[in-house]
Amino acid sequence: MTSLDSTGSAFETFLEGAAMEASEFMADPEASVLHVTMGDSSGLHAGHDTSSLVGAFCAAYLKAKTAEPTTADGKKIAYVPVLAMSRDDFNLVPQVTVLVQLAGLSEVDSSMIYMDDMDLDACQVEVVGQGIDETLYKSKVTPLVEAMLAEDESMIDASVATLLGGCILIDTSNLKAGRVDEDGNALPDKATERDMAAFSALVPFLPMSGSEMYEALTEAKMNYDWWMSLSSLEMLRYDYQEDSSNGRKFGISAVLLPFWDVMEKPMLYKASCEFMSEKKLDTIMIMAYSFEPRMSRQILFMSDNFEKLKELTQAFARVGGHAQMDLVYADMDVEECLGTKNCEAFQQFTVGFSRKEVLPLVVEAYREAGVSLVPERDDDGFYSDPTGKLQVPTKESS
Repeated sequence: MTSLDSTGSAFETFLEGAAMEASEFMADPEASVLHVTMGDSSGLHAGHDTSSLVGAFCAAYLKAKTAEPTTADGKKIAYVPVLAMSRDDFNLVPQVTVLVQLAGLSEVDSSMIYMDDMDLDACQVEVVGQGIDETLYKSKVTPLVEAMLAEDESMIDASVATLLGGCILIDTSNLKAGRVDEDGNALPDKATERDMAAFSALVPFLPMSGSEMYEALTEAKMNYDWWMSLSSLEMLRYDYQEDSSNGRKFGISAVLLPFWDVMEKPMLYKASCEFMSEKKLDTIMIMAYSFEPRMSRQILFMSDNFEKLKELTQAFARVGGHAQMDLVYADMDVEECLGTKNCEAFQQFTVGFSRKEVLPLVVEAYREAGVSLVPERDDDGFYSDPTGKLQVPTKESS
């Protein structure tokens, strides 16, 4: 894997200076104004996706180069990137680690600032990539590339191009567009014209080909040993999205492991219940991936209300059948594996249905079933459980 030596580059110098600015602000908040850029900590990926993290770096760099250096009353404004995660969670973003190495910035660990390092209420906070027009952009960082090109192209060096270009490749699945299936039907584009134009503008600065970079990033995300090293809770948190349509909140965690390996994770159901309580979810779904004997997905539903979970999963089977997902009930005894009957699993052979396509089908299944899976929770996230039968945390059991 080729990587740069960016010691002393303008971007690395900025990151080191931003960390110093943040330390000075924390020591004396009245002396300056801290303008923080970060990913959306409450969004679909809770700020953990590569574009949110890298976008925070590059947006702060752009601001530092182009925005006002002082307030109207003369206070210095410091532009600082903050990662929308705790320091302990950084091991959950292997693609960021690889991308930082490819950009020659492997020495900047000490310059990274995390949410738990800062009092964000005392800062001006700008959320990167929030509200972008998805008809124009599939990557959150494409607008940053366009802004840099418009403001001052000299901001883009090999390190910056590698970070931004890597994000575009990840977000667009290697710039996939204009594809058709075996019957000649158009497949959804993963990249827009503006994404492709932005990446093309970065190519002259890149130290390697786009295919080499994408291969390295894909390998990091799909590394079997890394996935197996994660705890059940870390696995659920890594690539997570949620939906609260119709007042019912459910989550979907994508896991790049075969279903049988997922099922063997220690304390999976207990961790799922803890995760549901933390996120105040009705139910949690895990989408696992198998590559043998042919590519397929497996979908595991878990909740804490057996009867209503069955209503939901039966509705999902009907909705999925209508959508031609090639969906069947899994032949594994998931109840025995998990030690609970509050689960159901499906095998999905139409792999074209990604999580983005499956999510609205779950919403439709909720609507068809007309179920709310669990009792209400209080403001602290605990279940109301007068029966004492739920296998999840209640205020009395904590």
